[in-house]
Amino acid sequence: MRQPRRKGQTLVEFALVCIPLIFILISIVELSRFMWSYHTLAFAVERGARYAVVHGQTSTTSVSAVASIIRNAAPGLDPGQLTVALRAASATRNCAPLSACDGVASQWPDSTSNSPGQSITVEAVYPFRSALSMFWPGVGAVRFGVVNMGAAATEEIRY
Repeated sequence: MRQPRRKGQTLVEFALVCIPLIFILISIVELSRFMWSYHTLAFAVERGARYAVVHGQTSTTSVSAVASIIRNAAPGLDPGQLTVALRAASATRNCAPLSACDGVASQWPDSTSNSPGQSITVEAVYPFRSALSMFWPGVGAVRFGVVNMGAAATEEIRY
């Protein structure tokens, strides 16, 4: 009795297992990168709000100083892509992108919004580009999809 031919069976099985495995590995890496970016963004926003609140009424905090704190707390995030909004009771200062607030010496929050009990909000949006979109059916050319991550921190001036 002759044995059935099995040439190429291993190659087919490898292809059937390897393609989903590669997709799962890339998905894990991209999800981890997304979580790291979001955590970094949320931490930087919280640090910026905390800096402004701690300085409160006792000193003048400039827009540039808050932007610098946010930039230093967000390594790996491109300041040219990061959009930040500094909100106080009477005024909003938009930094789109964050690097637009470099060298801005105006006080934030201004003297009408930096008394104890006033709320300060720092909001940020950062575009996250994922490589997973190139696996989406019908996309055609390789493009990286964009997801806008947002984070906000609201603090109250205590002193």
